[in-house]
Amino acid sequence: GNFAIITKTASAAVPVRAPQLGRRLRLLEARMAAETEPGDKAGAAGTRAKVARTLYMHPEDQPYREGTRPASAWALGAANFRKQSLTIFEQARASLLDGEDARTRVPECLGLTLSNEEVNLAELRREAAGSGIPAHPVSRALYDGGCAILDIFFDGRPIARFWFLETVARMPYFAYVSMLHLYESFGWWRAPGLRQVHNAEEWNELHHLLIMESLGGDARWSDRFLGYHAALVYYWLLIVTYLFSPRIAYEFMELLEAHAVDTYSSFVKGNRRRLAELPAPDVAVDYYQKGDLYMFDGFQQRPPGSRRPPCDSLLDVFKNICEDEGEHVKTMRACQEYAELGKAVCSPHLPPPRNIDVGEPAETSEASAAAAARREAWTKWSALVHAELEG
Repeated sequence: GNFAIITKTASAAVPVRAPQLGRRLRLLEARMAAETEPGDKAGAAGTRAKVARTLYMHPEDQPYREGTRPASAWALGAANFRKQSLTIFEQARASLLDGEDARTRVPECLGLTLSNEEVNLAELRREAAGSGIPAHPVSRALYDGGCAILDIFFDGRPIARFWFLETVARMPYFAYVSMLHLYESFGWWRAPGLRQVHNAEEWNELHHLLIMESLGGDARWSDRFLGYHAALVYYWLLIVTYLFSPRIAYEFMELLEAHAVDTYSSFVKGNRRRLAELPAPDVAVDYYQKGDLYMFDGFQQRPPGSRRPPCDSLLDVFKNICEDEGEHVKTMRACQEYAELGKAVCSPHLPPPRNIDVGEPAETSEASAAAAARREAWTKWSALVHAELEG
């Protein structure tokens, strides 16, 4: 309750204490609205966006940001090493000062929380409702170990945890597309519709990542170091897995996406009031409402244009992300059925393939019935999660 938000205006920096966050934000909105010319509807509509820009970060403004143009690996690597090295000392200085400076910036100043116990309970409730994932024992062991690491390293730091999750969550779609390119290059199998789905999935996860960066999720050098290296290991792990079993590669990602639903839904329920007081970052508004929504529709197993969520507050943003992760779960299950039963997965923007030669059935009719039961169970569970998110 002692966190402070520093909002920069043209005249001065205004400290905002977390307990009075909603009232101060409304005052700031009123101040910026007063500066808008009467009758300027566009200016009035942008008032909340102006407030967001005083609170949140722009990814390109960070000193440790990536390169700005194509260059050699040596040049990019050397420049990044210099940028990242400087932030090591900044993090060390902040830790010596007991993090006082950090508490005046996002994400700490927002006062958002996440209970590891609530996330674990959400997973247990999902599994008890019949939406558990019968994963390979090795996949399950890796998943459980990864969740334990998240609980330890990111305890009490939900936005940093989300940034780490979204950094890693992009890797499977890079890996799947890499393998599909390899198969196509060998002349073994061509699936442009499936590649388009995976490209749209990665685009969605990228915008989740950009949202977390705008909230300061990657402010610590140690989090970036862990996230980048974990992502690299995860990429190659899935490349090898896909070589031997695409189904298991998709299954493992289904585990992670289901965990993301449990995590984000628990976060929304625990922070609903505070999230509703905070404006949505510009990057979220652009992705969910203002931009070209072709890619947004492309990763979902539903007709294009059938989902157009609101994005007026940070509460809307996290509800949207949670529902996105649920859509990823459905897509990963569909991809497993593609590998097992030959049921093609294709972008909703494209017509389904006319002829699919799947050879001998990969599974019996009992397996097909089991897959249908799993889809139905997840549909019921996702509807329950959606109702809880709506409050």
